[in-house]
Amino acid sequence: MFDLLESRAAVSYTLAGIFDTPDVSSVLAGRAIPSLHLPAASSSIDCPTYLVTPAGVAVHVRPVPISGGPIRFAIDQLLNPASITLSHGGFDAKGTLISGRVASASDTPQARKLQSACSYAIGKLFERVNAYWVGPKAMEHYQSGGRLTHSASSPPEYDLARARVQQ
Repeated sequence: MFDLLESRAAVSYTLAGIFDTPDVSSVLAGRAIPSLHLPAASSSIDCPTYLVTPAGVAVHVRPVPISGGPIRFAIDQLLNPASITLSHGGFDAKGTLISGRVASASDTPQARKLQSACSYAIGKLFERVNAYWVGPKAMEHYQSGGRLTHSASSPPEYDLARARVQQ
C-alpha cells in the first residue's frame, strides 16, 4: 500500500503524539516506519499514529503546558493542516489482527490530496468488507479463523462480522 501511495504523492511520515522533547523524526517511505516491524498494541487506540505530510513540508511542534510539570510537545494536525493521520495496526503479540486507520481532521487541498492518494491505494489493494477495507494478508488471516478487531480485549462479537464476508 505504501508503494502505491508514494507513487501518487511524495510524502513523509512523522510519529504523532505528546513527547518530552520537540524533536521531530520523520521517514520518507512507509516501509521504513519503525513500528511497522514490531508487534502491534492490543488495541487500535494504542497503536502508533503517524502524521503523513507532503515531502518537504515542515512538521510543526506545539508546546503543551502540563499543570505542575514540564512542558511537553505535541505533533498532531492542529499546527499541521496539510496532513492526514495513519495508524497501521497489525498483529499483536498473541496473533490477533488489530485494525489500522487513515483519517484527517483537515480539509486543506494538501490534506485532501493525501487522503485521495491513500484511498486510491487502499481501494486498489484491499477488499471492502462491510464498512472496512481488508488487505490480502488480513483477509487470509480472517478466512482461516483469525480475529480482526479494534481491541483484543473486546468480546469476539465486536470483531469484523464473519457472516457478512463474501467468500
